[in-house]
Amino acid sequence: MPQISVIGAGSVVFTGRLIIDLCLTKSLYGYTVVLMDIDEKRLNTMYSLATRYIKEMNASFTIKKTMNRKEALTNADFVINTVKVGGYEPMEIERKIAEKYGYYRGIGDRVSDYYGGIGAYHQLNFFLDLARDVEDICPDAWLLQAANPVFEGTTLISRETKAKVVGICHGHFSYTEIVKALGLEIEDVDVTIAGFNHNIWLVNFLYRGENAYPFLDQWIQKEAEKYWNSSEFLNSPPWSVEQLSPAAVNMYKLYGLFPIGDTVRSASPWWYHTDLETKKKWFGPTGGFDSEIGWSIYLNQLKTMLDQLYAWSNSPEVALIKAYPPSFSGEQHIPFIDAIANNKEVQLQLNIPNNGAIDGIPNNVAVEIPTLINKSKDDRKKVNALRIGKLPKRLMLHVLVPRMLRMEQILQAFLEGDRKSLLLTIIEDHRTKSFEDASMLIDEQLGQSWNTEASKHYKQ
Repeated sequence: MPQISVIGAGSVVFTGRLIIDLCLTKSLYGYTVVLMDIDEKRLNTMYSLATRYIKEMNASFTIKKTMNRKEALTNADFVINTVKVGGYEPMEIERKIAEKYGYYRGIGDRVSDYYGGIGAYHQLNFFLDLARDVEDICPDAWLLQAANPVFEGTTLISRETKAKVVGICHGHFSYTEIVKALGLEIEDVDVTIAGFNHNIWLVNFLYRGENAYPFLDQWIQKEAEKYWNSSEFLNSPPWSVEQLSPAAVNMYKLYGLFPIGDTVRSASPWWYHTDLETKKKWFGPTGGFDSEIGWSIYLNQLKTMLDQLYAWSNSPEVALIKAYPPSFSGEQHIPFIDAIANNKEVQLQLNIPNNGAIDGIPNNVAVEIPTLINKSKDDRKKVNALRIGKLPKRLMLHVLVPRMLRMEQILQAFLEGDRKSLLLTIIEDHRTKSFEDASMLIDEQLGQSWNTEASKHYKQ
């Protein structure tokens, strides 16, 4: 039977959403789902919960588990990568080292590259190893890149391997928060969102066929201040209010298009992020998702969720469909698999090579754009980008092109093991005090025990 293999299945958030979506997609019943993780406790927990949920839903899937990646890839038709190598603890220690040298909240972009530690080495190295295993073991399988950094990862895999890769993220759905705030009927809204992963913009915004940006302009003029002083904005988790934060509105005024989802975090100007008080001005009372307050809330929430999953796994009497009511998560992994496997035509937001979709971006750079899955018999021709065309020059020159160059710097340093390139990316940071400080920071971070391989890889 067809097989979906989840690499990094111990994920606190993702695997549960995947299983629920599968149970609600009857056209995939009969599939085998292989859960793979190197953390045995997490793997056993997710296997137990997935098996129980499928039984409670009367769904028809065969669930398997393994700690062996090559075993998981054998006979796979779809491979979903959710891996965060090493967890978050090393990243937090590297952040503290960087702060010692004056880099508040660490080096690199707010999110994106920093998910992989210095130079994103661990993530990129894993991505390439996994993609090459897919080439060797299941060359006809689709590789769904869900782990960050999706921008660098999808670009790297598509350039360096023959794997059929797409990057998938749910951040674009944040546009619905704008629709809700404006009081528009969601079924009458049509949007085009495009850019790079964690750097996407509301290119077209239509309501009943007419430009809806004037509604947004009116909300900014008459309602924004009231919203920023409301209990909803002041008391909600930081990640749930960033879409309509002062930062998002100011970015719209600066660049000409409204930023969507994680863009508000990761593509916002450096001067929003100089210290906690400045972050609070732009992102609300916690300073946003990536502040020392917001990020601590997130990490604590992950721990709480993991403890809850362990508890449910050890309590067979708990009805999981009550704890997790069966409704679609909004993640696009299962809709993508369903469309490819069952020859369905559907439009999704995917990360794929540009190939002329956005003017001014090289063809071999992964862009996040509306993508049509069609009924072609040739798998590689089933995924087709919709044409975007030109984006505002100011946005291109001050946001997208610099971010693209940052991606190219990261990949060049990784592929060539170029330590000097890592040093140059840090020196270019406006917070760098001296060449000597930047050099010591590189040496100290690469000198950590978990970076032994990275230090050997990035030659002097």
